[in-house]
Amino acid sequence: MKDGYGRDINYLRLSLTGRCNFRCKYCMPEEGIEKLPRKEILSFEEIVNLVGAASELGINKVRFTGGEPLTRKDLPGLVEMVDEIEGIDELSLTTNGSSLSGVAKDLSKAGLNRVNISIDAIDPEVFAEITRGGELSSVLAGIEAAKEAGLEPVKLNTVVMKGVNESEIAPLMEFAAEEGLVLRFIELMPMGEAAGGAIDPKPLDEVKRDVERVWSLEKVSGLRGNGPAEYFRASRGDLSGKVGFIFPLSKSFCDGCNRIRITSRGRVRPCLARDEEYDLEINEDTSVDDISSRLRKIIKDKPYGHKWEKHDETAGEMSEIGG
Repeated sequence: MKDGYGRDINYLRLSLTGRCNFRCKYCMPEEGIEKLPRKEILSFEEIVNLVGAASELGINKVRFTGGEPLTRKDLPGLVEMVDEIEGIDELSLTTNGSSLSGVAKDLSKAGLNRVNISIDAIDPEVFAEITRGGELSSVLAGIEAAKEAGLEPVKLNTVVMKGVNESEIAPLMEFAAEEGLVLRFIELMPMGEAAGGAIDPKPLDEVKRDVERVWSLEKVSGLRGNGPAEYFRASRGDLSGKVGFIFPLSKSFCDGCNRIRITSRGRVRPCLARDEEYDLEINEDTSVDDISSRLRKIIKDKPYGHKWEKHDETAGEMSEIGG
């Protein structure tokens, strides 16, 4: 379906939970977030009806996000149900990877196509500082399990913060190239824990220049995925790999936006960088036709630009919305 600006909206990012077992400084308060009553979170049956309604409007790609989506029990069961919905061509997952090693094969068998794994450092101590106690070894095991399960290309998401993990740019580049992973650097977004200047972002143009001091970059296209990253083949001697840069603030890509987001409570956020949310008021008795009708209006009214162009902050926690 096309929105009011003629953009083809075919991609749904669906948060399964606001909970996470990490407490990353730019995403989650140190004390975590309030645990919602189970009845306030979309059930698997409600999610299946929701995705079915979205598919009738032309949505053919779905990404499960969080929080940490692997904290939901029996995620392979949900993947299998959604994979059976007519019109859904691609299923993916964004995760911190810490619980992935035990379930990657099951997810792949159920119909999951690929994963993005958030990792902001390859040094265990720096990683533990950013995540407030997370164990890097569990994430590395998850990355290996994803590769073995065929959930490729495995993409790594990294947010670079001044004075925190600038030193990790070079080691992450080398790790990704050696392991055949696609590394993406993402600008820190001014929302949640990163709002108000509490965390100092490193401009992505500077990150790219840091990479170019060591690696030769050649722009490439056609990498599988739905995001707005600028991708390059990175070469250094006999070593090569792919690296992407995502500029949600400094290089707006609103004209090509193809997505909507739905929170774990069933609220539609047409634009991550705006505050507007719309409650679909879904329960297990809500028909697919009713959900489809509500989604149709929200998509039609999807705004064009976002507040970040004016350096404004955005309400809401990233962990609740699902990046």
